[in-house]
Amino acid sequence: MKQLRVSRHRAYVVIAGLSDTDSALTLSITFFSLGYIYFLFCFQLKFSRETIRKEKKMKIRRQLQGQISKGDRVEVKRPNGAYYAATVLRFPSVTRKNTVFVEYEVINEGTKHVKEYVDLSNLRPLPPCEPNRCFVPGDSVDAHWENGWRKGVVKDILENSKYVVGFDGNGEKEEESEIEQCNLRLHREWDDGSWVPPFTELTQSSKEKDDKFRRVKVKIVFGKRAADAKLRKDDEVEVTREEEGFRGSWFSAVIVEYIRNDKYLVECTTLRTEDGMPFREEANACHIRPCPPELSPIASFHLREVVDAWYNDGWWVGVISGVLAGPKYAVYFSQTNEELEFDHSYLRIHQDWINGKWTIASEETSRQLLTNSNKLLHKMAVKEKRLKAKFPKGMKVEVKSDEYGFEGSWFSAVIVDSLGNDKYLVEYLMLKTEDQEALLREEAYASYIRPHPPHAEHAYPYQLLENVDAWYNDGWWIGQIVKVFTGWRYTVYFRTTNEELEFEHGDLRPHQEWINGKWVIASRDAS
Repeated sequence: MKQLRVSRHRAYVVIAGLSDTDSALTLSITFFSLGYIYFLFCFQLKFSRETIRKEKKMKIRRQLQGQISKGDRVEVKRPNGAYYAATVLRFPSVTRKNTVFVEYEVINEGTKHVKEYVDLSNLRPLPPCEPNRCFVPGDSVDAHWENGWRKGVVKDILENSKYVVGFDGNGEKEEESEIEQCNLRLHREWDDGSWVPPFTELTQSSKEKDDKFRRVKVKIVFGKRAADAKLRKDDEVEVTREEEGFRGSWFSAVIVEYIRNDKYLVECTTLRTEDGMPFREEANACHIRPCPPELSPIASFHLREVVDAWYNDGWWVGVISGVLAGPKYAVYFSQTNEELEFDHSYLRIHQDWINGKWTIASEETSRQLLTNSNKLLHKMAVKEKRLKAKFPKGMKVEVKSDEYGFEGSWFSAVIVDSLGNDKYLVEYLMLKTEDQEALLREEAYASYIRPHPPHAEHAYPYQLLENVDAWYNDGWWIGQIVKVFTGWRYTVYFRTTNEELEFEHGDLRPHQEWINGKWVIASRDAS
């Protein structure tokens, strides 16, 4: 401002001998020049800040592009500044170099998890866990609050491993909340491909802080039996039993009351005592789970698929060991080393209750259940060997994908060559390499290949609950009609991704199964 005043002073001196008109013109030019110089300065400052911000984003993108892959669990920064856990469904491609397609674990729209493309600059790996870490007032932490990790500062230490944490109120009054120790972690920044401060660093001062905190007194309160209960009276659940001959089975029950020490009194709805009364027993919380959600019925089960079979008034975990006519199935139970036959209606898709969520059983679960019987494995291997097709070079086929997010899809391909050991080199007809210059080639096992299904005419509308294949993302996806609209349009439900999408009649085909070397058109599932 001092220089500006000097300039103004000099301007008045120069124009002192000029006429009033010339003086006004010269003064206007002088002030315009000063304003223009100030504008250029502000623009350059803003441009520099924007350049630094863009360079920082590009740096983060370069760091993550080589580290993120499909299926990885990550954290995504949302507009509110909090980080939310997500899973990568698609990693950066040629067309979307700086974005990743993710599915959030805790952000929902209705009953479905939110899926969206996010910029790499808002992404970071999931930080490693630090169980039992202690904190002191003043520590900068991340608190799991309202389903996301928010940055805060420890304000006070409470009893029972709780803390008072303060959060930035975005210009308003600072918010404070009581947070349990298990929902806190030390705040770290993801910078230059590593965590700051690093996880391996544990200085003497931090050790002293931990030792100081561990001397905090714990207040033990008795007489709060109901407050400890996670399940409530009359909740419908399933209970498993550890007695010999009952392992691997689940029985429907109702919570009668909470007893103590994570124990409940339950009443089984399908089991009776000798005098005909409902059977009651004490059960540990680890042997109780909610009733699994109902899934849309499927047309058929596959060899080695994990299922629950209704037997002796309960659901027993088994593996499909044979596909029979009828439709019937042979089911193997690893706990009792038995193989029994069941109608389709007595089976359901097996789901596991893991970390408070229901998940459909994977092929790994199937392998674990089958490892107990070498005799059965040999029998199934022989059966599969008989059914295995030999695919000559140039044959048009369909190849199954078991990648996360692509389960239940088949892609058209051509056999390029046989590689031995039941492996083939295939070239896809619709999928291309990342540079989009050539058709994608890859190796595939014979068990993932089937002949191209014959053309099946469907000149009439599809019916509710009819099983179909839907043309989507360059492949055929197995689904089921759940809504029928006018104009030959349908809503199709996909069990593997738990999604519903709308399709035209021309984008659907009747679902066919390749069973025992023959194509079988799946019937409408009325169960």
